[in-house]
Amino acid sequence: MFIRHILFLTLLISLLTTTWPTHGMEDKASTHHDEFNYSMSELKDTIRNIQSKADINSNLGMKHEVVRGDMYNNVVWRFDLGSQPTYQFVSENDSIDMEGLQERTIKYIVFLSFGEDEETIISKSIYYCDENGAIHEVKYIENIERENIILPPSK
Repeated sequence: MFIRHILFLTLLISLLTTTWPTHGMEDKASTHHDEFNYSMSELKDTIRNIQSKADINSNLGMKHEVVRGDMYNNVVWRFDLGSQPTYQFVSENDSIDMEGLQERTIKYIVFLSFGEDEETIISKSIYYCDENGAIHEVKYIENIERENIILPPSK
């Protein structure tokens, strides 16, 4: 009888691990990075409404880089959204890949900055390049949106 239970459990585990759908967070993160299809207004709404790490994971996925804020040396999560398969940008701080944005190898760069407790979101930023080649910063501090051109188009 005991052997039957073990065989049944082994068969059940085998079936679950080979046929169970794997549409988890990693798949969602990969989709967001490689085929990110949000419009700018949808992305702004999404970022504006993020209030916690759980919100971040459910809206942007879990695929991000952890960097340090250059000004306050705080924890910052960087999301590279809508990137080309070969896109790669390595930085230990919250630097913006201006070249990648202008060359359209990356569509959006999102930074989420955390306070000292590393749980409280203190600021949210989106960087993108418009059709004229100007790089914009959309910054949310206490959910107040400010948009600026940080690099005008090259002539």
